[in-house]
Amino acid sequence: MFLLMKKLLAIVALSLLFNNNLLSEEYPNSWKMDILCKQGKYEWYESAFVVNVENNKFSLGPFERIEYGARNIKFKGNIEANKIKISHSLTFKDGYTANANYSGEFINDKEAILKGGAALNPPWKCNGRFFKVNRPPHFTPLKYLSEATEEIIKFTSYNPGIPLTIINGSYVNSPVEVSGKLILPKEGKNLSVVVTVHSSGGPSEFTDITQSWRNDFKNQLLKNNIGIFEIDNFTSRGTKNTASNQGKVSINAGELDALVAYKILDKHPRVNSKKLGITGLSRGGNAANMAVEKKFSDVILGEENYYQASLPMASDCFNVAFDKPTPTPAKILFLLGSADDYTLAKFCVAYAEKMKKAGGDVEVIVKEGWHHDFYNDAPASNCSNCVHFNKCEIYAPEGWVMNDEGFIHEKQTDIFKETFKMDLEKWREKFEKASTKPGASNKLYRKLYTKMYKKCGKRGTTTGGDHGKETVEIAVPFFVNALK
Repeated sequence: MFLLMKKLLAIVALSLLFNNNLLSEEYPNSWKMDILCKQGKYEWYESAFVVNVENNKFSLGPFERIEYGARNIKFKGNIEANKIKISHSLTFKDGYTANANYSGEFINDKEAILKGGAALNPPWKCNGRFFKVNRPPHFTPLKYLSEATEEIIKFTSYNPGIPLTIINGSYVNSPVEVSGKLILPKEGKNLSVVVTVHSSGGPSEFTDITQSWRNDFKNQLLKNNIGIFEIDNFTSRGTKNTASNQGKVSINAGELDALVAYKILDKHPRVNSKKLGITGLSRGGNAANMAVEKKFSDVILGEENYYQASLPMASDCFNVAFDKPTPTPAKILFLLGSADDYTLAKFCVAYAEKMKKAGGDVEVIVKEGWHHDFYNDAPASNCSNCVHFNKCEIYAPEGWVMNDEGFIHEKQTDIFKETFKMDLEKWREKFEKASTKPGASNKLYRKLYTKMYKKCGKRGTTTGGDHGKETVEIAVPFFVNALK
């Protein structure tokens, strides 16, 4: 079983509460475990926040990890003097059970060095550290978050297929019910709200223990009297994630859901629609970027209404970009990673310059050495199933840009004809015809995606990086200042 895993990422999150007086003095804060494991030519990371230590012992589980089909995952630990021992057990969906053990010594009051693994054939060998971190663990009760109100809001959105169907208004032919969770401060009216759109990983990201930064992000926004609206783009569209196949759900569904959500929040008695922001990473970053594009925003909301602030993170400006962008008056901040090999930063840097020239209030932060999914708690590691289109750059050095009507730009006609054997005019006719029938445009979108993938799509990127704390320190002040 383990030989089939290639790259495994298992993250668990806990909070550290030492009852032992000596240990509570020496190790009073949040702690984390990072371990690199190898089995033959394969390697993966195990990462965990450790908590609830009573009588020098701690445990977590059982829980499951959907990504690699593991269930009944348990961690148990024991601290004696300056030594630590951790056991790890799990069961895979085929019934295979695995057990691993890690042990080590504290080299100071902030760090212990770990070694261990599992007696398999070939053996599972691991090296890592157990160390103090300056941030709240995922499950730690946070004052403003624990006091907040929550409500699930269901609303009618649509399946847009391609941008053309949003701009020409034909998206209304494919209605779908979408839901979101609205989290607001306990008291107050006329509240600002940040709409959050998930990435290809799906809505599980909002509660995923690999993203402990989210609780801190939400807590800090609530502290500043700003609410959060988390939109689920996938469940009602029949999927949990799209990392391995972006054709499952139109990449334009995110911004359409977000723009419709604006109208829903506008009717909420405690929300001020003139103080709305939007953010997300990757697919969610695309939604944040395109939601402040007038060609979309004006169609759904009218010229007088728009998101006041947008924070696209690691967005894809290669596949999702207009030749001539027309940004709304929103404050826009791109947060990118220089080492991102999934959605290359250079395309968003260039696109931001286009937006500035068009009158946009746009800033860009490129963090040196940051990879895609940079706020994930795990160290950067390979995502073998993650699909990217970086190879397409040889055909479109500036990216696949759209014309003002939301279709592939005419200047790329020859590329599609010669390289992809596609007649763009005929494909445009197909999409216009499909847009009149419920669901037809989305099916055609999948065909277009498949055709592009066969020519220049590829799997394998680097994700993670454990920069959640830094992300919060950038994101929260941005929204606080922009939504005053």
